[in-house]
Amino acid sequence: MMKENCFEKLADKNRKANKAAALFVALVAFAAAAFFCGCSKKSAPDAYGIYSDFDSVLAAAKKSGKKILLFFTKMEDGGFNEKILDGVLHASDYNEIFGNEFETCLIDFSRERFSKKSENFDEAKNDRDMNTAVIYGLETAPAVMILTKQGYVITNITYLPAENPEELSKIIELDRKDIDGMDKLLAEIDGAKGLDRVAKIDELFEQTKANYRYQLRALSDEVIKLDKKNESGLLGKHLLARASTKAMDCYLRRQPEKAVECYLEPLKSKFLSVEEKQRSYFAAAYITGKNDMSVENSKKIIEYLNAAIELEPQSELAERCRFLLDRQEKILANQIETEAKKAEEAQASAENSAE
Repeated sequence: MMKENCFEKLADKNRKANKAAALFVALVAFAAAAFFCGCSKKSAPDAYGIYSDFDSVLAAAKKSGKKILLFFTKMEDGGFNEKILDGVLHASDYNEIFGNEFETCLIDFSRERFSKKSENFDEAKNDRDMNTAVIYGLETAPAVMILTKQGYVITNITYLPAENPEELSKIIELDRKDIDGMDKLLAEIDGAKGLDRVAKIDELFEQTKANYRYQLRALSDEVIKLDKKNESGLLGKHLLARASTKAMDCYLRRQPEKAVECYLEPLKSKFLSVEEKQRSYFAAAYITGKNDMSVENSKKIIEYLNAAIELEPQSELAERCRFLLDRQEKILANQIETEAKKAEEAQASAENSAE
């Protein structure tokens, strides 16, 4: 009983940490994602039935209908990382306890595997694994995520101390209500049509933390196709959601300069609310600020911020835009001054050379 109470306290602490870590439309992941892009290549599970490649476990889950336990480790740090592998995943009763409900994947991020001097160096797999870490917002290892067969996040467990499969099972059971609730909602989505399906998809969207909504991109696309006239009033929200996932895709393809266009595209729709339009302009300004800082980009940032403010000057977001606008105008003034000085120096140098 004492140990179970300990698990419950740790799980509550974990849930609070996850809530505090929620990010707005995964924008902060973009800079990290810019460097990683790999082609999919499926692999077989190891002798224990554990996959080491996310695309492979996703394919297996879709075929078997099972959910996914996705483990992230950094084995070189030892401690709980080693206990996950030796005490849990390689235990003789692991598959007996989890095999009927879950497919399992373990991705390790030890530094050694990313060294080109390593005999196990595999650049393509490294890139795929880094993509998975970025898309799923990995902040620390070890960690465990419970996913649906489609790869939707049910819960994220910053790894709690379990020394064997039975202890891990007790930890997971603390989230059983969320697991069953997700199963029920996905069944309802599968059985719904038309605007009822739109409403159920949006229910899933709302209960999914913002930094895990990338995985729902196909469902947002469905909403856009099913409700072209915005009868549900949800079209604008999912147009923005699609803009966010498209922007992420641009970074994953190493095309950050195209990400801004993803947020400008929804502005053409008449179904975006004023607030949603403001958010589009704000996101465009934010992403432009992540690109090379130039006079041209500073002017674009100022343009987007002004456009957002003009839509609804009294909104909370407009107030934030005004603060950023003041700072960006000062940056632009310094940039113009610096360029003018460089031009003067270049001209003076040219004249001296001519003499």
